[in-house]
Amino acid sequence: MAKYLFEGKIKTDSSRVTVKLLLFHFEDENKVHFVYSPHLDLTGYGNSLEEARRSFEISLEDFIDYTVKKKTIGKVLTDLGWEMKGKSRKPKKMIAPSITSVISENEYVSEIFDKYPVNTFHEEVGLPVFQ
Repeated sequence: MAKYLFEGKIKTDSSRVTVKLLLFHFEDENKVHFVYSPHLDLTGYGNSLEEARRSFEISLEDFIDYTVKKKTIGKVLTDLGWEMKGKSRKPKKMIAPSITSVISENEYVSEIFDKYPVNTFHEEVGLPVFQ
């Protein structure tokens, strides 16, 4: 089975929380490969699995960089259904929504499962704690 790892280092002044993301890999009818995180609603794509994985890493890095700079990462994650445990400014734990709730609330995720064979797996990534 192919590895779907986010190995990039995210450099911020804030501390990080490790989360386990569910990633989907699928190939569409045009032979384009996609790596998608339903918990962050981020996608990477390319002509191969490796290209899609690299594209996803760039999307994730851009997402984190942008939301940290704008100081909106907490709000964005909450809007995506995440729960923050602990103090609102320095949560001890961030919990992603269940995949069943993501599938039921996001038509795009349901469509992926309906149209394409999908490989799924979990991967741990570091997300900065918002300030």
